[in-house]
Amino acid sequence: MTTKGHKRRVGGIGWNIWRGLIGVAYLAAAIFNAMYTFSRSHELGGYAEGAWFPFLKDFMSDVFMPNGELFMSLVIVFEIAVGLLILSRGTYVDMGVGASVLWVLLVLPFLAWPYLLTNIMLALLQGVLFLRRYDTAIWDLGKHPQRRRGAPHPS
Repeated sequence: MTTKGHKRRVGGIGWNIWRGLIGVAYLAAAIFNAMYTFSRSHELGGYAEGAWFPFLKDFMSDVFMPNGELFMSLVIVFEIAVGLLILSRGTYVDMGVGASVLWVLLVLPFLAWPYLLTNIMLALLQGVLFLRRYDTAIWDLGKHPQRRRGAPHPS
C-alpha cells in the first residue's frame, strides 16, 4: 500500500521478516566480534594477504594490526548501530541499510575469493530493502497500531 506523498510501498510481513533477520544478524555479528574476534584481533593479518592493492596490505600491516583492538571496537559499535537502525523505522531504516550496503562493498578490496562473491550477494540481498518503506519498528510490529511509537494519541 502506498500513501499520499510516498512512492515506496510499505513493507509487509515478508519484508519485515527479512529486515529483522538482517538487523539481528548485525547485532549477532557485534556479539561474536566482541566475544571472540576482539581478543584475537592480532590474528587478522590474513586480510592483508587477501588485499587487492599493495597500499591496502601496507595499511593492514602498519595501521590496522598494531591497533587491532581499536579497529575491532569501531567495527563492533558500527555493527550495533547498523543493526538497531535497520530494526528501527522510517528514515533510520534507510540509513542502516545504506550503511550496511556500503560496508559490505567497501571491504571488498580486502577480501580474497570466494568472500568477494559473498559480499556482492550480501549487498544485493540487503539493498532490496530499499524497495519498501518501513513505518514501524520491528519491536512495535505486534502492538496495536495506536500503541506504536509515533502513532497519534486518541483525544
